[in-house]
Amino acid sequence: MEFTVKVTWYEEDKVWVAQSSNDKFALTTDHTSFDALLERVKVAVEDIAEVELGYTGEIKLILDVERTVSFNTAMATL
Repeated sequence: MEFTVKVTWYEEDKVWVAQSSNDKFALTTDHTSFDALLERVKVAVEDIAEVELGYTGEIKLILDVERTVSFNTAMATL
């Protein structure tokens, strides 16, 4: 079974947000750490698979990650 989850970094709030990218299940969670967010997502997806879909077995989690970084290219005077 495959689940795709969209993960977005919000710079102003310094938080990662994960949301389901599928109408079959509802998932929204957040965390300031990407690794901690991934663990939350895994637990939530496992619960959705077992409780809502009656599925037990291997789950392939596909992360659609979006992070925008801005920086200034101005060179310092040498």
